[in-house]
Amino acid sequence: MDTAENHRRQEVADQDNQPFQEYMPVIRIITAVNFNKQGHVQYVRWGLADTDTNRWTSTPSESHIIHVLEALKYGEEVWTIFPEGEHVVAGPRVHAVKLKPGLKTIAILDPEGGEAGSGHTLERLPVF
Repeated sequence: MDTAENHRRQEVADQDNQPFQEYMPVIRIITAVNFNKQGHVQYVRWGLADTDTNRWTSTPSESHIIHVLEALKYGEEVWTIFPEGEHVVAGPRVHAVKLKPGLKTIAILDPEGGEAGSGHTLERLPVF
């Protein structure tokens, strides 16, 4: 992952009270999912992490999928992490997918912009 890509923009004011964009090294990360009876993600366990220190700035907690969709709608980047033995590895970003009118979910986005083909799938994330 490109570090610059992982930074979230925050509007702040400088000394002269002029707004400018500052890059914050904090991103949203999904660590686990919960599926409904239809097989769609209904809840996620996610938190905020600092990409410079690789530490959580807010401990992952459970949230309805609508909150992920809202974050994506407002331009926030949402990433995944996957357990690999005793370690975790950075996974791909997620994006919103329209299933039918009025019904959206999330899917993994591969580096080329399509659906993920790297073996990292939402189904491989821990389930709670």
